[in-house]
Amino acid sequence: MDRKALKLAFTLASPPDWICPTCQKGVLRIKKDTFFQEEGQASRDRSHEAWEPDWIAYVYSCLLVCTNDQCKEVVSNVGVGSVVHHVYQDYRGEVDEAYIDFFQPKFFEPHLVFINIPDDCPESVSEPLRESFRLFFSVPGAAANNVRIAIEELLTALHVKRFNVVKGKRRPINLHQRIDLLPRKHVLLKDLLFAIKWLGNAGSHGNNGKNEITTDNVMDAYELTEHILHEIYAPKTKKLAALAKKVIKKKGPTK
Repeated sequence: MDRKALKLAFTLASPPDWICPTCQKGVLRIKKDTFFQEEGQASRDRSHEAWEPDWIAYVYSCLLVCTNDQCKEVVSNVGVGSVVHHVYQDYRGEVDEAYIDFFQPKFFEPHLVFINIPDDCPESVSEPLRESFRLFFSVPGAAANNVRIAIEELLTALHVKRFNVVKGKRRPINLHQRIDLLPRKHVLLKDLLFAIKWLGNAGSHGNNGKNEITTDNVMDAYELTEHILHEIYAPKTKKLAALAKKVIKKKGPTK
């Protein structure tokens, strides 16, 4: 996951290396003659006496094409833009200035894929993760909350109980308590799950100052989730142990 490519604004002269969501090999490049940008109604108003170019605000749309010749996936992308005043030294060492258009993506279709989800991961877990990917650029808080939902579904898939019976009535067990009920073999994953829970909680409660969720926070949740899913559904130690047994059995290289 290239955090810089995912969170920084870009210029048309230097587009980011977004990874193709379909093949996961090629990068997405803006298709020629498909990038369109326009100022919104408020941005077009130049009547204020203090108006400066950096008041300009754009919306944009374009098509992206995967560079992998075996894929060539087409992805639609929309977002917003602004103008930044840039002061720099030219090749003669003299100070110069320019106004540069910068753009920030808000939506991709099909959505980008941020982590590798193991093939054996239940659909009930992977579905909210994919919804999180869809919301990442436009609503980071909702994206974080969807990761939290995925973790709740993961606990259910691991047969962690969801309810207690009190006086004949079913009472839901909160996520914190359910994480504490995780089977002993997964005890080392508890702290990771608690961290995701807190990030998801902040996303659920909306923007409230110091607890406002950022895309960096969501990417933290993605990295934690990826590790958890691979430890459960595609553990490297298990694969390496199986490989070692094959080599020992063959007493040499395996095919």
